[in-house]
Amino acid sequence: MNFWKSRSSMSKGTIILVDDDAKQRRLYADFLGGHDYHVITAPDGYEVLSLLYRVTPKLILLDIIMPEMNGIETCKRIRATGGHRMPIIFLTSLEYADHIKAGLLAGGDDYILKNGSLDQVLERVRYWSSSDARIKAERRREKAIKDVTKYLDVHILTAKRGQIKWREDPIAMALTDFLERALATVGEQFGQSNEQQLYFLGYVAGIVDYELKKQGALKPQTRKYIRGALQISGIMNEEQVNELLDGLDAVSANDLARNGYMNGRRDKSAADVAGPDFIPRGLIEFKIEAA
Repeated sequence: MNFWKSRSSMSKGTIILVDDDAKQRRLYADFLGGHDYHVITAPDGYEVLSLLYRVTPKLILLDIIMPEMNGIETCKRIRATGGHRMPIIFLTSLEYADHIKAGLLAGGDDYILKNGSLDQVLERVRYWSSSDARIKAERRREKAIKDVTKYLDVHILTAKRGQIKWREDPIAMALTDFLERALATVGEQFGQSNEQQLYFLGYVAGIVDYELKKQGALKPQTRKYIRGALQISGIMNEEQVNELLDGLDAVSANDLARNGYMNGRRDKSAADVAGPDFIPRGLIEFKIEAA
Protein backbone atom coordinates (compact mmCIF):
# COMPACT_ATOMS: atom_id res chain seq x y z
CA MET A 1 0.00 0.00 0.00
CA ASN A 2 1.28 3.48 -0.88
CA PHE A 3 0.04 7.00 -0.30
CA TRP A 4 0.27 9.89 -2.77
CA LYS A 5 -0.60 13.19 -1.13
CA SER A 6 -2.06 16.01 -3.18
CA ARG A 7 0.34 18.82 -4.00
CA SER A 8 -2.09 21.29 -2.49
CA SER A 9 -2.87 21.69 1.20
CA MET A 10 -6.56 21.55 0.19
CA SER A 11 -7.16 17.94 -0.88
CA LYS A 12 -10.21 17.27 -3.06
CA GLY A 13 -10.70 13.94 -1.34
CA THR A 14 -9.30 10.42 -1.02
CA ILE A 15 -9.25 7.93 -3.88
CA ILE A 16 -8.31 4.26 -3.56
CA LEU A 17 -6.57 2.96 -6.69
CA VAL A 18 -6.36 -0.83 -7.11
CA ASP A 19 -4.15 -2.32 -9.83
CA ASP A 20 -1.68 -5.21 -9.85
CA ASP A 21 0.56 -3.29 -12.28
CA ALA A 22 2.96 -1.07 -10.31
CA LYS A 23 3.65 1.21 -13.30
CA GLN A 24 -0.08 1.84 -13.81
CA ARG A 25 -0.52 2.59 -10.11
CA ARG A 26 2.32 5.11 -10.21
CA LEU A 27 1.03 6.74 -13.42
CA TYR A 28 -2.51 7.35 -12.18
CA ALA A 29 -1.48 8.19 -8.63
CA ASP A 30 1.05 10.81 -9.75
CA PHE A 31 -1.43 12.32 -12.19
CA LEU A 32 -4.35 12.52 -9.75
CA GLY A 33 -2.08 13.67 -6.93
CA GLY A 34 -1.02 16.52 -9.21
CA HIS A 35 -4.71 17.53 -9.40
CA ASP A 36 -5.05 17.70 -5.60
CA TYR A 37 -6.48 14.26 -4.87
CA HIS A 38 -5.12 12.14 -2.03
CA VAL A 39 -4.46 8.71 -3.57
CA ILE A 40 -3.99 5.43 -1.70
CA THR A 41 -2.89 2.51 -3.86
CA ALA A 42 -3.37 -1.22 -3.40
CA PRO A 43 -2.01 -4.08 -5.55
CA ASP A 44 -4.96 -6.45 -5.19
CA GLY A 45 -8.55 -6.91 -4.07
CA TYR A 46 -7.67 -8.35 -0.67
CA GLU A 47 -5.75 -5.25 0.33
CA VAL A 48 -8.50 -2.84 -0.69
CA LEU A 49 -11.03 -4.81 1.34
CA SER A 50 -8.75 -4.44 4.34
CA LEU A 51 -8.26 -0.73 3.64
CA LEU A 52 -11.98 -0.07 3.63
CA TYR A 53 -12.19 -0.91 7.33
CA ARG A 54 -10.00 2.15 8.00
CA VAL A 55 -10.60 4.52 5.08
CA THR A 56 -13.77 5.86 3.45
CA PRO A 57 -12.75 7.12 0.00
CA LYS A 58 -14.71 9.36 -2.33
CA LEU A 59 -14.37 6.66 -4.98
CA ILE A 60 -12.47 3.51 -5.95
CA LEU A 61 -10.58 3.00 -9.23
CA LEU A 62 -10.47 -0.76 -9.69
CA ASP A 63 -8.53 -2.80 -12.25
CA ILE A 64 -10.85 -5.45 -13.66
CA ILE A 65 -8.21 -8.06 -14.59
CA MET A 66 -6.10 -9.08 -11.57
CA PRO A 67 -4.72 -12.42 -10.35
CA GLU A 68 -6.28 -14.27 -7.40
CA MET A 69 -9.26 -11.96 -6.85
CA ASN A 70 -10.31 -10.07 -9.98
CA GLY A 71 -12.06 -6.70 -10.04
CA ILE A 72 -15.54 -8.20 -10.48
CA GLU A 73 -15.26 -10.34 -7.34
CA THR A 74 -13.68 -7.45 -5.44
CA CYS A 75 -16.60 -5.21 -6.45
CA LYS A 76 -19.13 -7.81 -5.28
CA ARG A 77 -17.45 -8.06 -1.88
CA ILE A 78 -17.25 -4.29 -1.47
CA ARG A 79 -20.95 -3.96 -2.26
CA ALA A 80 -21.82 -6.84 0.09
CA THR A 81 -20.07 -5.16 3.03
CA GLY A 82 -20.24 -1.44 2.26
CA GLY A 83 -23.45 -0.96 0.33
CA HIS A 84 -23.43 1.51 -2.54
CA ARG A 85 -22.16 4.62 -0.78
CA MET A 86 -18.92 4.88 -2.78
CA PRO A 87 -18.59 4.87 -6.58
CA ILE A 88 -16.54 2.08 -8.17
CA ILE A 89 -14.97 2.80 -11.56
CA PHE A 90 -13.31 -0.06 -13.44
CA LEU A 91 -9.97 0.35 -15.23
CA THR A 92 -9.79 -1.89 -18.28
CA SER A 93 -9.69 -2.13 -22.07
CA LEU A 94 -12.45 -2.99 -24.55
CA GLU A 95 -10.66 -6.28 -25.15
CA TYR A 96 -12.42 -7.35 -21.95
CA ALA A 97 -15.84 -5.89 -22.78
CA ASP A 98 -17.64 -8.96 -21.44
CA HIS A 99 -15.85 -8.47 -18.11
CA ILE A 100 -16.81 -4.78 -18.07
CA LYS A 101 -20.48 -5.65 -18.44
CA ALA A 102 -20.23 -8.29 -15.70
CA GLY A 103 -18.52 -5.77 -13.43
CA LEU A 104 -21.19 -3.12 -13.99
CA LEU A 105 -23.93 -5.66 -13.30
CA ALA A 106 -22.05 -6.68 -10.13
CA GLY A 107 -22.34 -3.13 -8.78
CA GLY A 108 -19.72 -1.07 -10.62
CA ASP A 109 -20.74 2.43 -11.66
CA ASP A 110 -18.59 3.22 -14.68
CA TYR A 111 -15.41 2.26 -16.53
CA ILE A 112 -12.32 3.98 -17.93
CA LEU A 113 -10.27 2.62 -20.82
CA LYS A 114 -6.61 2.29 -19.88
CA ASN A 115 -5.41 3.34 -23.32
CA GLY A 116 -7.54 6.49 -23.20
CA SER A 117 -6.28 9.94 -22.24
CA LEU A 118 -5.44 10.94 -18.66
CA ASP A 119 -7.79 13.89 -19.12
CA GLN A 120 -10.63 11.39 -19.48
CA VAL A 121 -9.57 9.77 -16.20
CA LEU A 122 -9.67 13.18 -14.53
CA GLU A 123 -13.11 13.95 -15.99
CA ARG A 124 -14.57 10.71 -14.60
CA VAL A 125 -12.94 11.21 -11.21
CA ARG A 126 -14.29 14.75 -10.96
CA TYR A 127 -17.74 13.58 -11.97
CA TRP A 128 -17.95 10.67 -9.55
CA SER A 129 -16.38 12.54 -6.61
CA SER A 130 -18.91 15.39 -6.87
CA SER A 131 -21.61 15.70 -4.24
CA ASP A 132 -24.51 15.03 -6.63
CA ALA A 133 -22.90 12.08 -8.46
CA ARG A 134 -24.92 9.46 -6.58
CA ILE A 135 -28.16 11.15 -7.65
CA LYS A 136 -27.17 10.73 -11.30
CA ALA A 137 -25.40 7.41 -10.79
CA GLU A 138 -28.08 5.04 -12.04
CA ARG A 139 -28.56 6.94 -15.30
CA ARG A 140 -24.80 7.06 -15.95
CA ARG A 141 -24.43 3.40 -15.01
CA GLU A 142 -27.26 2.41 -17.38
CA LYS A 143 -25.54 4.32 -20.19
CA ALA A 144 -22.26 2.50 -19.50
CA ILE A 145 -24.02 -0.89 -19.61
CA LYS A 146 -25.81 0.09 -22.83
CA ASP A 147 -22.54 1.19 -24.45
CA VAL A 148 -20.63 -1.97 -23.59
CA THR A 149 -23.61 -4.17 -24.58
CA LYS A 150 -23.68 -2.46 -27.98
CA TYR A 151 -19.95 -3.12 -28.33
CA LEU A 152 -20.42 -6.79 -27.48
CA ASP A 153 -23.32 -7.11 -29.91
CA VAL A 154 -20.98 -6.09 -32.73
CA HIS A 155 -18.19 -8.38 -31.53
CA ILE A 156 -20.21 -11.60 -31.46
CA LEU A 157 -21.38 -11.33 -35.07
CA THR A 158 -21.45 -14.81 -36.52
CA ALA A 159 -19.62 -16.06 -39.56
CA LYS A 160 -22.81 -17.90 -40.47
CA ARG A 161 -24.35 -14.59 -41.59
CA GLY A 162 -21.21 -13.65 -43.47
CA GLN A 163 -20.31 -11.04 -40.86
CA ILE A 164 -16.99 -10.21 -39.30
CA LYS A 165 -15.74 -11.95 -36.14
CA TRP A 166 -14.66 -8.62 -34.73
CA ARG A 167 -12.50 -9.75 -31.83
CA GLU A 168 -10.60 -12.20 -34.05
CA ASP A 169 -10.09 -9.84 -36.98
CA PRO A 170 -6.86 -7.77 -37.15
CA ILE A 171 -8.45 -5.05 -39.28
CA ALA A 172 -11.38 -4.73 -36.89
CA MET A 173 -9.10 -4.49 -33.87
CA ALA A 174 -6.92 -1.87 -35.61
CA LEU A 175 -10.06 0.20 -36.26
CA THR A 176 -11.22 -0.25 -32.66
CA ASP A 177 -7.87 0.85 -31.23
CA PHE A 178 -7.74 3.91 -33.48
CA LEU A 179 -11.31 5.03 -32.70
CA GLU A 180 -10.91 4.55 -28.95
CA ARG A 181 -7.90 6.87 -28.92
CA ALA A 182 -9.35 9.37 -31.39
CA LEU A 183 -12.74 9.75 -29.69
CA ALA A 184 -11.12 10.14 -26.27
CA THR A 185 -9.81 13.52 -27.48
CA VAL A 186 -13.17 15.04 -28.46
CA GLY A 187 -15.39 14.09 -25.52
CA GLU A 188 -18.76 12.40 -25.13
CA GLN A 189 -20.78 15.25 -26.69
CA PHE A 190 -19.28 14.74 -30.15
CA GLY A 191 -21.68 13.27 -32.70
CA GLN A 192 -24.96 14.68 -31.41
CA SER A 193 -25.70 16.86 -34.45
CA ASN A 194 -26.59 15.64 -37.95
CA GLU A 195 -23.57 17.51 -39.34
CA GLN A 196 -21.19 15.73 -36.96
CA GLN A 197 -22.73 12.35 -37.80
CA LEU A 198 -22.34 12.93 -41.54
CA TYR A 199 -18.76 14.03 -41.07
CA PHE A 200 -18.03 11.07 -38.78
CA LEU A 201 -19.47 8.61 -41.31
CA GLY A 202 -17.03 9.97 -43.90
CA TYR A 203 -14.21 9.91 -41.34
CA VAL A 204 -14.87 6.24 -40.52
CA ALA A 205 -15.11 5.37 -44.23
CA GLY A 206 -11.72 7.01 -44.69
CA ILE A 207 -9.97 5.05 -41.94
CA VAL A 208 -11.63 1.81 -43.09
CA ASP A 209 -10.55 2.37 -46.70
CA TYR A 210 -6.99 3.17 -45.60
CA GLU A 211 -6.74 0.09 -43.37
CA LEU A 212 -8.20 -2.27 -45.99
CA LYS A 213 -5.72 -1.10 -48.62
CA LYS A 214 -2.83 -1.30 -46.18
CA GLN A 215 -3.65 -4.91 -45.27
CA GLY A 216 -4.66 -5.96 -48.79
CA ALA A 217 -8.22 -6.90 -47.81
CA LEU A 218 -11.11 -7.33 -50.22
CA LYS A 219 -13.08 -4.21 -51.11
CA PRO A 220 -16.53 -5.88 -50.69
CA GLN A 221 -15.91 -5.97 -46.91
CA THR A 222 -15.85 -2.16 -46.70
CA ARG A 223 -19.48 -1.65 -45.73
CA LYS A 224 -19.30 -4.32 -43.01
CA TYR A 225 -16.26 -2.72 -41.43
CA ILE A 226 -17.85 0.73 -41.61
CA ARG A 227 -20.98 -0.62 -39.89
CA GLY A 228 -18.97 -2.30 -37.16
CA ALA A 229 -16.78 0.75 -36.57
CA LEU A 230 -19.79 3.08 -36.35
CA GLN A 231 -21.50 0.78 -33.86
CA ILE A 232 -18.54 0.38 -31.52
CA SER A 233 -17.96 4.14 -31.54
CA GLY A 234 -21.25 4.71 -29.72
CA ILE A 235 -21.75 7.93 -31.72
CA MET A 236 -24.98 6.66 -33.28
CA ASN A 237 -27.62 4.11 -32.41
CA GLU A 238 -28.35 1.13 -34.68
CA GLU A 239 -31.25 2.88 -36.39
CA GLN A 240 -29.10 5.89 -37.28
CA VAL A 241 -26.31 3.65 -38.57
CA ASN A 242 -28.73 1.71 -40.76
CA GLU A 243 -30.27 4.90 -42.13
CA LEU A 244 -26.90 6.36 -43.11
CA LEU A 245 -25.62 3.13 -44.65
CA ASP A 246 -28.82 2.59 -46.61
CA GLY A 247 -28.15 5.92 -48.31
CA LEU A 248 -24.37 5.56 -48.41
CA ASP A 249 -24.04 6.30 -52.13
CA ALA A 250 -25.94 9.58 -51.78
CA VAL A 251 -24.21 10.48 -48.51
CA SER A 252 -20.77 9.96 -50.06
CA ALA A 253 -21.46 12.94 -52.35
CA ASN A 254 -22.04 15.20 -49.33
CA ASP A 255 -19.27 17.77 -48.77
CA LEU A 256 -19.10 17.07 -45.03
CA ALA A 257 -18.79 13.32 -45.60
CA ARG A 258 -16.13 13.85 -48.31
CA ASN A 259 -14.08 16.07 -46.01
CA GLY A 260 -14.45 13.52 -43.24
CA TYR A 261 -13.25 10.76 -45.57
CA MET A 262 -10.09 12.64 -46.55
CA ASN A 263 -9.33 13.57 -42.95
CA GLY A 264 -9.98 10.02 -41.76
CA ARG A 265 -7.41 8.67 -44.22
CA ARG A 266 -4.96 11.41 -43.21
CA ASP A 267 -5.36 10.75 -39.49
CA LYS A 268 -5.03 6.96 -39.85
CA SER A 269 -1.86 7.39 -41.85
CA ALA A 270 -0.48 9.82 -39.26
CA ALA A 271 -1.39 7.41 -36.44
CA ASP A 272 0.59 4.62 -38.07
CA VAL A 273 3.67 6.86 -37.98
CA ALA A 274 3.19 8.57 -34.58
CA GLY A 275 1.82 5.57 -32.65
CA PRO A 276 0.10 6.29 -29.29
CA ASP A 277 1.09 9.98 -29.44
CA PHE A 278 -0.86 10.79 -32.59
CA ILE A 279 -3.35 13.67 -32.60
CA PRO A 280 -6.61 13.10 -34.57
CA ARG A 281 -6.65 16.57 -36.10
CA GLY A 282 -9.49 15.66 -38.43
CA LEU A 283 -11.87 15.22 -35.47
CA ILE A 284 -10.50 18.01 -33.28
CA GLU A 285 -10.52 20.66 -35.98
CA PHE A 286 -14.03 19.75 -37.15
CA LYS A 287 -15.33 19.89 -33.57
CA ILE A 288 -13.88 23.39 -33.18
CA GLU A 289 -15.38 24.55 -36.49
CA ALA A 290 -18.79 23.10 -35.61
CA ALA A 291 -18.85 24.67 -32.13
